[in-house]
Amino acid sequence: MKKMKKRIFTIAVLFSAAATFAYNPPAGGQNVLRVTSPELLTGAKSAAGGPLFNVTPSSILNNPALPAFNQRNTLDLAGTLFFDSKDDNHSLGGAFELGLIKPTRWCVPSVLIQGVFVPYYDMQLGNSINLTLGYSKDITDTVSIGLTANVGLLWSFGTDWTASAGLGAYYNPGDIAFFKNVRFGAAITNLGKMYSKSEVLGIKAFESQGDWYEDSFSNNFKKLKEDEEADKWPALATFRTGVAASLIDAENFKLGLSLDTAFPTFQNVVLDAGVNILIAKVFKISSAWEFDLREFKEDAKNLLPSVGVSFKFVFKSKDDSYLSRNGWGQSEVTASAAWQRMYKNVDAVSAGLLIDLGLEDTQPPEIMMWNE
Repeated sequence: MKKMKKRIFTIAVLFSAAATFAYNPPAGGQNVLRVTSPELLTGAKSAAGGPLFNVTPSSILNNPALPAFNQRNTLDLAGTLFFDSKDDNHSLGGAFELGLIKPTRWCVPSVLIQGVFVPYYDMQLGNSINLTLGYSKDITDTVSIGLTANVGLLWSFGTDWTASAGLGAYYNPGDIAFFKNVRFGAAITNLGKMYSKSEVLGIKAFESQGDWYEDSFSNNFKKLKEDEEADKWPALATFRTGVAASLIDAENFKLGLSLDTAFPTFQNVVLDAGVNILIAKVFKISSAWEFDLREFKEDAKNLLPSVGVSFKFVFKSKDDSYLSRNGWGQSEVTASAAWQRMYKNVDAVSAGLLIDLGLEDTQPPEIMMWNE
């Protein structure tokens, strides 16, 4: 009983300490690593693997436990372009990612390299390069756990660095009532040193400044006041929970939904909802919508949903090729694209390729009692 009281007290102290930190991220700062691919833009940041459970190397950003059941080597290459209709300098923003999932006998490691370059007033993220390493493992046929380690370097609006860790868990109980393939996920990320010593504009500056300030800022990036500078972003100790399931699971038509709730620094509430429609097992339509309470309150609104499409096809290699000799004679390639209007004037257009080497093993092992 005494040990339980001590644990409750410790947790309460940690929550109270988190609540004392300043909360002033830049617009989009909480999702700075979730703009580098179509899957991230339209995946609703789901800790449960998305509406129809689609796992990519970047899934470890939402929940480190998600890749644990991956059977194939997965390569990911994607990029995003940003356009600001009110930027007088006509600056072009961008982002990219390179990712890999490589299952082993003991665990499923992942690696993700990302670059983000966004200079706009409405979404000022600066320039950064980030490396995320992931480790996930299945505990049972329905439960997995995982952890991540992330390091990053920020420059252009001051210089800073980040180093953090994340933990996650995933549970798939199967069908519940008329819901198919029900999944639950939970993760806590950003446990470490966040970006803080930078001159990036925080969301608190939006509500107090008018159009004159925005025009002045776009023409000449002025020196920020102390209370306008972003602080500790992405938010320290962000806890996320998610649930996802299929409403329709027919042979050639699937419809899935996901819903996530996040609590950045336990001082904000963020809701994410996603929908996927899969037709004939190859063509998918995706959309995601987010409501960030603090951003909305500070007039840094980002309420339009993202929209994306993807097409999957089988790639066959020659019999004497390197891929065939390693058992990857047939591989699945998914080409995807997405769009979203972000923060008043910024448009994001993203495209990517996801390659799953080999075909997924859907047949259970055959056991023979006698050698006939």
